[in-house]
Amino acid sequence: MYCQPPRALGLIVGSILVMWSVGVAFLLLNAGISGQGGLLGFFAYAGGVASLMLAVVFASWTYALATLAYSLDRNGLVIAWGSIRQVIPLHAIERLVPGSSVGVPHVRGISWWGHYIGSAEVARIGSVLFYSTHQAAEQLLYVVTNERAYAISVEDPAAFAQEVQTRQDLGPTAAITHRVERAGPLFQTVLVDPWARWLAVGAVVACALVWAQIAVRYPGLPPALTLPWPHTSQSAVITVTAREAILELPGTATLLLTVNLALGVLAHAWDRMAGYLVLGAAVAVQVVIFVAILLALA
Repeated sequence: MYCQPPRALGLIVGSILVMWSVGVAFLLLNAGISGQGGLLGFFAYAGGVASLMLAVVFASWTYALATLAYSLDRNGLVIAWGSIRQVIPLHAIERLVPGSSVGVPHVRGISWWGHYIGSAEVARIGSVLFYSTHQAAEQLLYVVTNERAYAISVEDPAAFAQEVQTRQDLGPTAAITHRVERAGPLFQTVLVDPWARWLAVGAVVACALVWAQIAVRYPGLPPALTLPWPHTSQSAVITVTAREAILELPGTATLLLTVNLALGVLAHAWDRMAGYLVLGAAVAVQVVIFVAILLALA
């Protein structure tokens, strides 16, 4: 048995959120391009990039909603949402509770009209993991197992409960375990490791600071720059004919960040400590570039 919940409302809301984020990104990036640079210009660019990233997040969640489905056979119930599959052995299901009998709580997580992915506390059930598109309590069914509870949306909860009972009476054809399966293991290894996540975020923040420093200093730079490096009496003098050339430094920082993050994800999937080293190096490279620009423009 394979079924998908009603998703039209959630897909419409998700599409609106994506278009709104893209529109905000366009306005902010256009403001940054039309401006004279400086700190306000940097914030406009940063806001535009953040809005684009938010649009990607909303788009991925909307796509995941389009794939939301429940598969039921004699072995178990599988809840699919995007790259995540919740595998529930059928014999582990202890009871099915209609939403009309216990109500609908506020869901912590992804929560917009017609799309609820997250967790909530439900009276007489406890902690519940939601994979639903309900618009009313009658569209919600709580699946309570010996490990945890889930909330799903089915058009006819009573008929679905009968299908579960029938397959439980027939018995399993293969043994399965209660587990969560995730696609895209390379990226997932970094997401579930807090140290790797913080190192990646640190590298991104450091790169943003490189751009911020250029944004703050750029309007006050002369048309032609003379950059001594390092600051010693024997140092060579590098003359930059136009101040626009200084923008190559944060551009290089961004390119190195992209390469280092990609290598860090690959290394972390192979060996956790190797991933830490590469991601740590990504942070160090950004710090070195920040300091180099600071000294060169001093």
